Amino acid sequence: MHKPRVIVVGAGAWGLPAALELQDRGWQVTLIERFEPGGPFASNGGSSRLWRLADTQVWRARAMAETLAAMERLGDRLGAPIHSTTGLVWRDDQSLPAVAEALASIGQPVEHIDPDRVGEVFAGLRPDGRPALWVAQGGVVHADRLLGGALAAFTAAGGEYLPATRVTAIDPDPAAPRVTLASGETREADQILMAAGPGTRELLPGLDIDLPLTPYIEQVVHLGGPGGPALPGLVDCPIGDTPGIYAMPDGDRGYKVGLDQPLRALAGGTLGDDLDRAAWPERTEIIRARVARDLTAVEPRVRATQVCTWTDSGDGDFIVGRVHPGVTLACGDSGEGFKYAAFMGQYLADLVEGGAGDPEYQLRWNPDRFRGQAAREGFSAIGRH
Repeated sequence: MHKPRVIVVGAGAWGLPAALELQDRGWQVTLIERFEPGGPFASNGGSSRLWRLADTQVWRARAMAETLAAMERLGDRLGAPIHSTTGLVWRDDQSLPAVAEALASIGQPVEHIDPDRVGEVFAGLRPDGRPALWVAQGGVVHADRLLGGALAAFTAAGGEYLPATRVTAIDPDPAAPRVTLASGETREADQILMAAGPGTRELLPGLDIDLPLTPYIEQVVHLGGPGGPALPGLVDCPIGDTPGIYAMPDGDRGYKVGLDQPLRALAGGTLGDDLDRAAWPERTEIIRARVARDLTAVEPRVRATQVCTWTDSGDGDFIVGRVHPGVTLACGDSGEGFKYAAFMGQYLADLVEGGAGDPEYQLRWNPDRFRGQAAREGFSAIGRH
């Protein structure tokens, strides 16, 4: 019996779970990755990502609730949990009513924290006059465990994995969709799933679609000393001209903190050969000083830095959908790819198999929404979507 064939381009937060799901559903899957999952040049490096559940949009909160259930299922499939619940403090002077409404819409409890009580809920958090919300289901996605476990399960199930292999073009020929590799080799399949992260834009010319994708370089810093307090996750939204920060516990790696402001855009607006992933000492010091001022329970000692990429979609929402009969596109993670990784594994597999997708998600994520529109400048800060 002929197994349907699919090529998945990109073994990241969306492509790898989707490849595993399709393999489990009986497809013959070839997974092609330019670098390696979790490697220094990929957009999915590092051990953890903040799982906040909270959002300002009701429909996005619904998708996050579905992700919570999907993470449980994927953890069972991999034999180890891929997320931990630590709780989350979301502080802002603008977005709290919308976040509280979105959480209520999915039946999640939320506690309102007065401005002078934030240090009781998050030990050592400096009050600044703004109220906060306590989100009990917030926590951490174990990115390295998810990627490593999914790749091991994928190859054990018979999936073909091609690491260190660059795709240079995609031909959406309805009779035989194919990819061209840097070596000149071509691979054909019945379906192609493009989940190439910051490498997506350079593969669009053959698909008759242009998208306002802007890949950025982002830096986080691990701080603290041994035996520090158990702290929840944190979303500290912008205040005036001061960028927000996001932070999370990361086991023995300390407390992980990022400024909600990228270092720079990738050269030429695409991944290309821009592989500079050096941390900026100036950004490290900005984050360290911010921790010393605002997160006083965290020892402001830098333990490590990490640099990776994320890709803004042009309006802050994902770009997901079928763009040709044999090609499904998934890109524009806008810095939130891992929050939806387990959900996207199932959702993208459904699309590859010909499913229509959730009507509201497809309306919001439709790639055609950008036709005829100019790219925006800047990106959506947390809480300002």
